[in-house]
Amino acid sequence: MKKILLFSALTIFLNSCTVEVRKDGCTDPCAANFDPLADDNDGSCLYYDGCTDPSALNYDPCAFYEPANACDYTCDVVYYLDYSAVQYMLNFGISFYSFYDYNGSNLGYITNDYYWNSPPDCTPQFDGSTLTASLYWSGNYGNNTAIFSWSAYGDDGSIEDYDGTFVVYPNECARVELSKKKIQEYKEATK
Repeated sequence: MKKILLFSALTIFLNSCTVEVRKDGCTDPCAANFDPLADDNDGSCLYYDGCTDPSALNYDPCAFYEPANACDYTCDVVYYLDYSAVQYMLNFGISFYSFYDYNGSNLGYITNDYYWNSPPDCTPQFDGSTLTASLYWSGNYGNNTAIFSWSAYGDDGSIEDYDGTFVVYPNECARVELSKKKIQEYKEATK
C-alpha cells in the first residue's frame, strides 16, 4: 500500500511539473506574416498597404498603410426639376432639358411634364421625372469627398442653360436640382 501511495504521489508531482514552451512570431491576424502557431508577439509583424476607410468600396480592415488615392468611392446622384424650372420651360417653349455629367456624357432628359416640390431620393423613377446616375472617384480616409460638374441644355441643344458643380460624399444620395433661379443666375453670369 505504501508503494501505491508513493507511486501516486510521484506521478502527481511529475505531471504538475510541465514546462510551457512559447513560440515567438507575429500574432496579429491582419499582418502579412501572421503565424497562427505563435503565442508570443515578437514585434515582427509586417502590414499591407491598402484602403483604411470603412466607407470605401475597397476597404481593407487589415490595411495599415494607405498610399495616395488608395480608396475607391461611389455615390448616387438624382437630377430633377423644381416647379419654377417647369414654369420657365413652359414660358420659353422648352419641352425638355438634357443633362450631362462631368465627362460630357448625356445622362438623359426630363420633360416639362414633371417637377418635384421636395428633393426626391436616389431610387430610379421609371416615369421619367428624374435621372439617376452613380459616380465613382478615388481618395483617402479623411479626404473622401469630390466635386463634380454637370450641365443642362434645352431641347434645341445649342445653348447651355446651366453649368454647375456639387460636392459628393461616399455612399450618399446627392440631389441636384435645376430651378428657374439657377438658370437665370447662370444666364446672367455668362452674358
